[in-house]
Amino acid sequence: MKSVIWMVLLSLGLAGCQSGLMKKVVKAPEVKSIQLKQFSIQDKSMVFDVGLFNPNAFALPIDSADGMVRLNGVDIGRFAVQRKQKLEAKKVGMLTLPITLDAKALGKAVRSVFEQGKASYYFQGGVDTGIVKVPFSQEGKLSVQDIFAAMMSSWGRE
Repeated sequence: MKSVIWMVLLSLGLAGCQSGLMKKVVKAPEVKSIQLKQFSIQDKSMVFDVGLFNPNAFALPIDSADGMVRLNGVDIGRFAVQRKQKLEAKKVGMLTLPITLDAKALGKAVRSVFEQGKASYYFQGGVDTGIVKVPFSQEGKLSVQDIFAAMMSSWGRE
């Protein structure tokens, strides 16, 4: 029975990619949580764990994910991961996103965090299911204390 459902979805996907039908059939994952896991100025990298909720009644395979991140309005980096993963139906799955940072932009963003006393982020990207790319975006605030804690733990390892 599952193979019949997948064949129907695949057929709809192949036919619907051009008509926009897939956007109606496959709902975009929703970002439920974002946690800064690692920050390294030396490596010019950050790692975020992103909790993605799959609102669909079926598991959503993920072949890859890519996108960008902004901190206080400054484009600081991009991410691209190639990973076979599955978001279970109606559940939250974690996606680890290593982000390569632009050193100059990062310096500008860090200065703005110190000056403004806040850290606003914006993620924009998408997950590729192998049939269709499903976009997602999220904006919000990171605690300055969380950023400092991640920086301090990073410096302790370097």
